[in-house]
Amino acid sequence: MEVEHFSHSVHPLILINQVLEYSGELVICSGCDEPIWGPCYSCTSCYFFLHKKCAELPREIKRHIHFKHPLHLLAKPPSHYILECFCDLCSKTCESFVYHCSVCRFDLHIKCAFQQCFFEVDGQAHQFAHIDHSLISNEEQEFHVEGVMCSGCDEPISGPSYRCTSCNFFLHKKCTELPQEIKRCLHPQHPLHLFANPPAHHTKKWMCDLCNKTCKSFVYRCSFCDFYLDIKCALPPCLLEVEGQEHQFICLPKSLPLKIVSFTCNACGTDGDDSPFVCTMCQLIVHKTCISFPRSIKLLIHQHPRIIHTYHLEQCDSRNKYCGICRDGVDTNYGVYYCQDCDFVAHVICGIQYRLSNTESDGDERSITMNDEFKESSFDVVREIKHGDERIIAEIKHFSHQHNLILIDEFNNDPKCDGCMLPIFTPFYSCTECNYSLDKACIGLPRKKYWQYDRHPLILILNTWDEDPFQCAICEQYCHGFSYNCDRCHRFLDVRCFKLTKDSIEHGGHEHPLYLAVESENRHCSGCGVSGESQTFRCVVCEFNLDFKCATLPDKARHRYDEHPLFLTYIDPNDYQYVCQICEKERDPKLWFYRCEECDFDAHRECVLGKNPFIKLGGSYTYDIHPHPLALVEKTDDYPACHACGEPCDDLALECTDYQCNFIIHKRGKGAMH
Repeated sequence: MEVEHFSHSVHPLILINQVLEYSGELVICSGCDEPIWGPCYSCTSCYFFLHKKCAELPREIKRHIHFKHPLHLLAKPPSHYILECFCDLCSKTCESFVYHCSVCRFDLHIKCAFQQCFFEVDGQAHQFAHIDHSLISNEEQEFHVEGVMCSGCDEPISGPSYRCTSCNFFLHKKCTELPQEIKRCLHPQHPLHLFANPPAHHTKKWMCDLCNKTCKSFVYRCSFCDFYLDIKCALPPCLLEVEGQEHQFICLPKSLPLKIVSFTCNACGTDGDDSPFVCTMCQLIVHKTCISFPRSIKLLIHQHPRIIHTYHLEQCDSRNKYCGICRDGVDTNYGVYYCQDCDFVAHVICGIQYRLSNTESDGDERSITMNDEFKESSFDVVREIKHGDERIIAEIKHFSHQHNLILIDEFNNDPKCDGCMLPIFTPFYSCTECNYSLDKACIGLPRKKYWQYDRHPLILILNTWDEDPFQCAICEQYCHGFSYNCDRCHRFLDVRCFKLTKDSIEHGGHEHPLYLAVESENRHCSGCGVSGESQTFRCVVCEFNLDFKCATLPDKARHRYDEHPLFLTYIDPNDYQYVCQICEKERDPKLWFYRCEECDFDAHRECVLGKNPFIKLGGSYTYDIHPHPLALVEKTDDYPACHACGEPCDDLALECTDYQCNFIIHKRGKGAMH
């Protein structure tokens, strides 16, 4: 096999299986200067040999230690170097193949560019500059030789370590686990990369830009700015923010060369123009007022008991890039308040503004679970069945009903769940003695929960159909079924809204996360087109808003005009006239609706669900004003006027169950009957 290679353009190279000697001497590779064993490329006209792997090296590579520009393979070091060419990783002279950046004059010889000296530490591969020999693990807690120093931190070796059996090279185990790249507040414009030691061709010593001491061993370096930090300054103990450990802040005197007039505070992320305070161990620069900011706070608008302050959000594995209060973006290079339970993030200024006072916060401290709820179950298991390896709860006794509920997977009509009042789908739990059903989600609701906007525990109660409907404090709709009730505040929350009282949600009607607005705003709901002074979820990326009424709409519903389930639809696929097939009136294609794809059936949401979708109609109410039982009905145009006031019934009404009696009377929520 004959090839043309850029490093030897005068003659072609021939692939041969093996060559051991040439004119009685060892054959040396012209690419890596190492002896050749095994297959290689050879020039039959002159003394030129290449390992097969050296001949197949890529002409261009990218490496994390020089991420700004690609490195190009050269057959020889550039001729413009006055002195020798040195590898910027291992500091050795480059005499043959070299990867070079002509912009930055950065060089790597091929051993370092494709360094094979990797060893596993806690499941991750780490790269070091001791490429000549492999390192052997020493798990002994103490190395019983005086004067043995770590080549990484220049400290005495103790505890688990690695050593080279061929030369005097030792590393602490912790020094082998140093990150290859870090970001630090003192040099925010570029990341710093780990180097084993200063290159030999540097005429001046490397000095740490924080402690001004000579860097003798491992160092973090920015190649663009010639900025250096030794590993003690780059990774000090207080940088890890151990709980209870305080930073040592001092006022920066005017005489120090680091004195600055304008700076960005690492604690709050806002600019300052006075004398800053610094923690010299971890290079934090802060306002004087930020030193006294609390490490943890309790927010009025957040469900978990404490959120903590951190200078390094990237170390918290957070994916959230938006403040949970103002919804603007957060800069992860500066301090924020962060919730470890739910990835809630807040600007420091926003957190301080909305925090509870120390008196309020201390009095409200409670030991709760991640979901902020008491672990009091709403039901007792009566019977279980085994299905393969799975145990299925087949029968329960629920607090909300006098009879046991049985797990079933079929129904003859279109029932609603008596808990959330949403259309129910199999399997669900039902009473065999009366018309009462609960879906699996409502079965699992805890009896007591906390809500971030109420300081008292909320109790789960059932508002039955023989009681007046309650009005939800969030969506303001009248409802039957389960609610979380605060007796002290006289507040009711339906369970559909309560499930959504989180800082952010993901909804099928929008591609971006939606964030709960802290304060009520007059915003135009993208689902129904209605504007109002109520809490909404909004998108911080685009102009999308969603009120609680639309956010809690059921994904599936049923109507007697179609035998199939109807699905909530956000984008109209039709390009013809938009008409509701229930009321036969025109509908707005920009607003959400229900659709059966199989039947091409479209309908208004109100036509499918009704005016009062979360009220259970029917039942039997007994009042002194009428001798017969009364049933709860939704008024239609042909209903007679109210027997009490003589005006037409405009919404809910109580109608006599005796068909020969035309008695009807208004009913408008708790205590609103007349």
